Amino acid sequence: MKIRQWHKAVMVLALMALGLGLGCVAAKKVVTTKPADLKHGGQLYDKWMKLRPAKLEGSHPLYPAEAKKQGESSWRCKECHGWDYIGDKGRYSEGSHYTGITGVYDARSKPTTELYAALRDAAARHSFAEFLTEEDLWALTTFLKEGLVDINTVIDAAGNAKGDPVNGKALFAVHCAGCHDEDGDAIDFKDKKDGIQGVAYYAKGNPQETIHKIRWGHPGSDMPSMLVDAGLSEAEARDILAYSQTLK
Repeated sequence: MKIRQWHKAVMVLALMALGLGLGCVAAKKVVTTKPADLKHGGQLYDKWMKLRPAKLEGSHPLYPAEAKKQGESSWRCKECHGWDYIGDKGRYSEGSHYTGITGVYDARSKPTTELYAALRDAAARHSFAEFLTEEDLWALTTFLKEGLVDINTVIDAAGNAKGDPVNGKALFAVHCAGCHDEDGDAIDFKDKKDGIQGVAYYAKGNPQETIHKIRWGHPGSDMPSMLVDAGLSEAEARDILAYSQTLK
């Protein structure tokens, strides 16, 4: 009888160990960073509906009624939390994009599972599970956990890039000029409205958005991520921004 009880106890411990082992594997899978996940997450943060077309009715339920960017644009993560990830403390502290909503930069310190849960939180009216796949949600979680950057390391208070424009020029020639041309005006993002709005226009006028797209690419286009596809460093991404600001 004692032997049977001992065998039973051993079996229980073995099953517990197996369960813990499987739990560790699952947890490891959740927090493992894949460059492709970071890129995908960064582009979802930019404009997820470009990657996952959806029929959106009205504005996001948490978007303030008095804010100006109603409708589809209000569903974009960046619209509430900013290109600089600090929401009402950054570029969106005033102007047509102001919502009074906080950023997500400090959220990177939260557990991965908590960030993931926030993206599925129907009770808090913040669930994107209806529109995004599980892979999308985990990619966005990975981006929030590991893909954000302190905007103060990228630009100064006046919006000037903290990079080396000389090195940025060489990098731009290799990685950017093929599509944007040497002067950065080959692609007019606003169809010649108020003059050509190319690389220089955005690098000077909205360096926060520009560095995000340099780092992660543009959703729904062939623009690569300089960090993932080109394998550049954060410093080199800043160098490209710095050079882009010297263009006319």
